[in-house]
Amino acid sequence: MTRLNRRDWLRGALAGAAALPLLDAHRAEGQAADKPPVRLVVFATPNGTRNTLFWPTQGAGGMTFPEYTKPLEPFAEKLLFLNGIRHCQAVVGDNGFNGGLNGSEHARGMGGLLTARPLGTGSFKSFMATSGWGSGISLDQHLANILDPATKFKTLELGVQVRDAQVRGRICYKGADQPIPPREDPKDVFAALFGDLNPDPAGDPQLDKLRAQRKSIFDLTTSEIKRLQARLGADDRAKLEQQITAIRDIEVRLTAQSGSGGGGNNSGLNCAPPTGNLDIDLSSDATLPETGRLQMDLATAALACDQTRILTLQWNYAESEHLFPFLGLSRNHHAISHDWQGTTGFTEYGKIHVWFAEQLAYFLEKLDSVPEGDGTLLDNTVVFWGSEIGESTSHDLTRMPYVLAGKAGGQLRTGRVWDSVSSPKDNNQLLVSLAHLMGAEQVTSFGDPSGATGPLPDLLV
Repeated sequence: MTRLNRRDWLRGALAGAAALPLLDAHRAEGQAADKPPVRLVVFATPNGTRNTLFWPTQGAGGMTFPEYTKPLEPFAEKLLFLNGIRHCQAVVGDNGFNGGLNGSEHARGMGGLLTARPLGTGSFKSFMATSGWGSGISLDQHLANILDPATKFKTLELGVQVRDAQVRGRICYKGADQPIPPREDPKDVFAALFGDLNPDPAGDPQLDKLRAQRKSIFDLTTSEIKRLQARLGADDRAKLEQQITAIRDIEVRLTAQSGSGGGGNNSGLNCAPPTGNLDIDLSSDATLPETGRLQMDLATAALACDQTRILTLQWNYAESEHLFPFLGLSRNHHAISHDWQGTTGFTEYGKIHVWFAEQLAYFLEKLDSVPEGDGTLLDNTVVFWGSEIGESTSHDLTRMPYVLAGKAGGQLRTGRVWDSVSSPKDNNQLLVSLAHLMGAEQVTSFGDPSGATGPLPDLLV
């Protein structure tokens, strides 16, 4: 793993998405000084939706939001609901409970979300079907290969209590049968992003001192920060302070989670790579909210500090059986996803769906709070929210609950519902569109040949 010295770390972690003009020389190679890069985030949540409660209605005054997506209303002008996207025929099959193909709808939808390809053969069991891994590269990895961004991480895969290590728990693939596991421990993610300060074999007195005293990473860089601030204008100083505050906040929360209960010094994060016990009990469903918030905050920091421009954030796993005790629920998510309207389970499923929408709203708010260029980090990002299936009761794969958030650097025409229900378009075309938004316009097709080629129509300004 590439190691950063303290000065390199400071440049990356405090640059605030490369928004500070005086740090242009340290930006990722090839990025124009006056135009922030476009980022891609995939935000995946499990167990589909109910169409009647998901899609906004479009009127002359804008969108009217139903129950399931109501938490996103504050970001209406930066949202694009994609109503009428289906998986390609090779993934859909006959659209029954197994589709006549490898894997259940949950497994096929998960494997095809970013690959637009069917699953291979294998022994992974999902419902009454078996399958292997995904049969092709996922879009995030394809973009990393094409664009080759000069960031610390070409792509960054994060997970929130994914747990499942089989096909239902993977959306990213380096190629056929090459799944990429997400990083699920926030402490590990922080160490990977901002704690790469291990001493060389000869040792480093400053780093040894840092670990011994458990100080914040900033405690040994105060003079460097002050020198940098002195060179900045008022606006850029404010941006720098915002990034410092955000990273300090993550440090404090991670340290609070790792308290030993033995009266140890908890005044700051131990910046050594974490070992031993997990900071958060990732096996407990009760810790899902805090784990998710930390991962979203780390994702925001990774994007803002230009550590990566391609990021996936996967919640749970396809066909997830997580419980949600913090919502007062006792039945698992997948079980209640099949309950019909008028039942207790239907109401409980709605609570979970709304909660996931609230998490997305939190993430969008974090991105939108980071000033960048003439707008915000959200304005220069496209966030793709999707699930592995559509209508949860029928395991439908022909009308997927997909939403794009952000402006992708001003390219997307947002604030509306893109409606193609009467003439469904393939997921392959959406992935081509995302590639184009990221600057890879040479991508004209993606995924299985049974899917349509070219980008989706009528997305751009």
